[in-house]
Amino acid sequence: MFASLRRVVDGAAAELVRPIAAAPEAVAAAATSIPEHVAIVGMGPSARQFLLGACRGGGRRALCDEVWGINALGDILLCDRIFHMDDVRVQEIRAKADPAGNTASMLKWLKRHPGPVITSRAHPDYPGLVEFPLEDVLNQVPHGYFNSTAAYAVAYAVYLGVKKLSCWGMDFTYPNAHQAEKGRACVEFWLGLALAWGIDVRVPQTSSLLDACNARALRFYGYDCVDLDFKKEGDRIKVAFAERAELPTAEEIEARYDHSQHPSPLINGEANE
Repeated sequence: MFASLRRVVDGAAAELVRPIAAAPEAVAAAATSIPEHVAIVGMGPSARQFLLGACRGGGRRALCDEVWGINALGDILLCDRIFHMDDVRVQEIRAKADPAGNTASMLKWLKRHPGPVITSRAHPDYPGLVEFPLEDVLNQVPHGYFNSTAAYAVAYAVYLGVKKLSCWGMDFTYPNAHQAEKGRACVEFWLGLALAWGIDVRVPQTSSLLDACNARALRFYGYDCVDLDFKKEGDRIKVAFAERAELPTAEEIEARYDHSQHPSPLINGEANE
């Protein structure tokens, strides 16, 4: 009895994990459609704000038109596109060396994912992979600077010409970490290009990306003696200066120049709530 039941369960499980058929041209078409607002979600702590916002709004479409997940997020969130720029051949070498590791687990679902999964090089064993259009991107935005999957995702949004880009879980600096994750400067470089191209860029207040977790006064170096107020009038931003009644003390001023502390408020406990 138990043996026959086991065969039934195994058969059902096989149905659940059967690769979803997807025509390569359909996958490629999905990878080149142009949404208005894209949310790129990485694996950092500020991804929680995306989840909370989506839950409160009744779904991810309340926040954006498309969700682009970075690496393992593709198997956790319902993503319209996934970015995994590591060559799967390299990842297979890593998985063979550590069969119980996270890379091996990720390759299992990548093999059966229908895509589009944007990557460096396609592979016949992974039908959902779509190659990043490196040549086209470089000819449109000629800057050869990509040191992380997240940077490629931002560059792809610039290349497609989306109108709004929000970045969640792309923090690069984490509490209780002795080193920051590589890649923040490159992502911020591409976000600067996105802004220059007229894309509306948003970052949650809990992220260290673009120093969003710092108080506004700390994001405008040199204005220690005034409070700044900003108002939009037509296409211009108007700035008003209000002199502070009390100037900072010598100790407060020197603390600003103290580089012995970690620069991120996520680490030193000064982040906005």
